[in-house]
Amino acid sequence: MRQSSLPRLVTLFAVLGLLAAPGVARAGAANLTLGIAEAPFSDPASAQPGDPWLQRAVDVGAQLVMLGATWSVIAPVERPPGFKPTDPADPAYRFATLDAQVRALAMAGRRIGLTTNNAPAWATGAGAPAHVLPGTWRPSPSEFGLFARALARRYNGTFPDPLQPGGVLPAVHAFQAWAEPNLHTWLTPQWTVRAGQARPASPAHYRRLLNAYYAGVKAVYPQALVVTAGDAPFGDPPEADGRRMAPARFWREVFCLRDRALRLAPCPDPAHFDVLAHHPYTVGGPRRAALNTDDVSVPDLRKITRPLRQAERFGRALPRKRHRLWVTEFSWDSNPPDPQGVPAQRHARWLAEAFELFWRQGVDTIAWYLLRDQAAPPFDITYQSGLYSRDGVAKPAARAFRFPFTARRRGARVGVWGRLPADGVLRVQRRAGGSWRTIATRRGRVGDVKTLSVRAPRGARIRGTVGDLTSISWPT
Repeated sequence: MRQSSLPRLVTLFAVLGLLAAPGVARAGAANLTLGIAEAPFSDPASAQPGDPWLQRAVDVGAQLVMLGATWSVIAPVERPPGFKPTDPADPAYRFATLDAQVRALAMAGRRIGLTTNNAPAWATGAGAPAHVLPGTWRPSPSEFGLFARALARRYNGTFPDPLQPGGVLPAVHAFQAWAEPNLHTWLTPQWTVRAGQARPASPAHYRRLLNAYYAGVKAVYPQALVVTAGDAPFGDPPEADGRRMAPARFWREVFCLRDRALRLAPCPDPAHFDVLAHHPYTVGGPRRAALNTDDVSVPDLRKITRPLRQAERFGRALPRKRHRLWVTEFSWDSNPPDPQGVPAQRHARWLAEAFELFWRQGVDTIAWYLLRDQAAPPFDITYQSGLYSRDGVAKPAARAFRFPFTARRRGARVGVWGRLPADGVLRVQRRAGGSWRTIATRRGRVGDVKTLSVRAPRGARIRGTVGDLTSISWPT
């Protein structure tokens, strides 16, 4: 996974501190799952249960880890005679690295999600232009469905572990169909030109990929969650360069809805999935709305949840139920180490505030990108959004991730939001003199979200504690 959609303009807004945006007040799920969108190992190819980076993922309370299950990496480079694509034991498949990661995460008690994208050359369409990236040109939905079936068979909790006679490979929690299909870097073409007019191409093709993937997974592992691709937050009109499509427009097209009025269009094969995912990066702070109408940053999720709910009502999102909403990739770079990143203390506050805003818009699972900073410099092509520095030092953001907590002045009172990092009693405290005084309590279990209103004088600092765990504090 990577942060391909995050513009470096975030630095300017981080410096200016532009946080104005419409408020989001709706309450969310009772419990919020937090995860990491990367393989948290020193060497993912030889993942081990005792790996120090896996332990750091456990230490910050990451319940879910999203791993890349790249189709073109696992499948044979060339399709050999007699290849059985639905058989995960076929010798042409290369599952050893993913097996090791899944084993290690399962032994550490983490839930596992697999993100599948990038087709092998033999499963892409003919006639790809020279500039198109490998694995993106009209991937075959039928072949994608066959691979999904093999993937789900291998990780449904019943497949024999090739390294442990008599044992089985662990079960995976969720399967995600593709990554950022509204970008040309992952799916092409985005648009086609007919009679001189550009028309959306990627949404309909993605719907076919998604449905084939859903059918493949559910055929052998009906209990698993099938998650849509997380789409990138920003797009352009086709007359710009046709390289990316705005996410709200993309999902309307996937759901067979015409324009922003969400009028119904013919839909012979509606989208099938359990969870809708998005990557709501932002240019600025967590409350800064996207500039363009169909772009979707942190406070803008209504732009995709409205089409989703309309699609549910009219059978354009199947099966017929209320589909969950996940954020499967999101972050900011921090300073240090990136001199153009968000200052470290602000980085931690923005993380907590973004998590609250996601929750209030109905998100029940959030995966942060990354656990560990990438190697740098250069900073302009690497990502320094880790909860830990490259050498393993925890940033303030690690504390905010472990115990997301916010406090915001509302007139004479302070609104408090917090997610419990462990079972126990949440104690809301304010600084009084040289000590902290408990002013409210709530009991809950790990992951439970609590909201309350407390009295505190202006300028007081507010924090939360659960056992020996303490959140960052907030000035009010």
